[in-house]
Amino acid sequence: MGRGRAAAVRRARLPAPGDGALGADRGGGPALRGRAVDEVTGLVGRDRELSAARETLGKGANLLVTGAAGIGKSALLRALYRELGEQRPCLWVHEGSAKEQAYELALQAHQQVGLVVPERLIPHRFLGRARREGVHWHWIQRSVRRMPARECVALVADSLARAEPPALVFFESLELPPAQADQLAAVLEAAQVAAAMDRTNRRERIRRLLWRFPERERLELRPLPGEAARAIAERWLAHYPVRFEPPRVRAAFLRAVVQDSGGVPAAIEGMLEQAASEPAVTRAKVRAFAHEAGVRYLDMTPVVVLGVAAIMAARYIARGVGSRELYVLAGVGMGLAVVVRFFVMPLMSRRR
Repeated sequence: MGRGRAAAVRRARLPAPGDGALGADRGGGPALRGRAVDEVTGLVGRDRELSAARETLGKGANLLVTGAAGIGKSALLRALYRELGEQRPCLWVHEGSAKEQAYELALQAHQQVGLVVPERLIPHRFLGRARREGVHWHWIQRSVRRMPARECVALVADSLARAEPPALVFFESLELPPAQADQLAAVLEAAQVAAAMDRTNRRERIRRLLWRFPERERLELRPLPGEAARAIAERWLAHYPVRFEPPRVRAAFLRAVVQDSGGVPAAIEGMLEQAASEPAVTRAKVRAFAHEAGVRYLDMTPVVVLGVAAIMAARYIARGVGSRELYVLAGVGMGLAVVVRFFVMPLMSRRR
């Protein structure tokens, strides 16, 4: 029951404004007027990745976009969603609870492909009309909202499996607890999926789903080149002018964005937001602008390993030549190495 979908909703519904910025897992600030930066500037510096993603999806395969936090995974998926939503049914699953995601999936499935609704969910007074003209969402929304999430997703999966042309479901993030991982598994059985995942994701249940995304269907995003970072900042400033005092500080600000963001889109956005929140941007304020996403950490593990090896060698040399001073210094060095390895380095890892 229920393939009645209005022509007005044939086009894919865009994700809600401000649901993430250039792939950052965060909402847009006041300076963005509720819009993600990529919605203002367009997707900059990702032509090669977009082409590869189109090719993968065009073959009917699933797509998994990976990369560090803030690197632009959600922005790439949004660009694909807007483009492919003109050609085929597309659904967008925001981050949220299992219940919220199940309800949103049901609503979008009803709009895009027509939800296959059992008659038990339709109020008795609407049954006759439903048989004649199809099911209207406002008749069933209360019943759908009361359904267990698992049952609701099963209903959606059944509808997606019958969709023609095949539907494409975008998952904003695979940072999911076990219940939602099971929901994703059900959708993967019925439809083509494009999803984003932090490369540091270690959830065991998600790892069991990754066989659905072979290596050839994965796309890793890397930091943007300096020209792309500068282009994003210039396009954004063209839409939302910022007052610089004196005006030549603008060039210094653009250089800071390129250098301090590290090519990470979330860091670029953060610096733009900081600038927009200031009545006037001076040279001193430019030097103070920074964003955690743009900070790069140096892995000191190889240095510590080499240091420990050198200290151990020094102890043997000291014993061989009978140097008490060198032996004592090697012992102190070994103690410092233990402190760095088992106390300092774990603290630094937690801060990241």
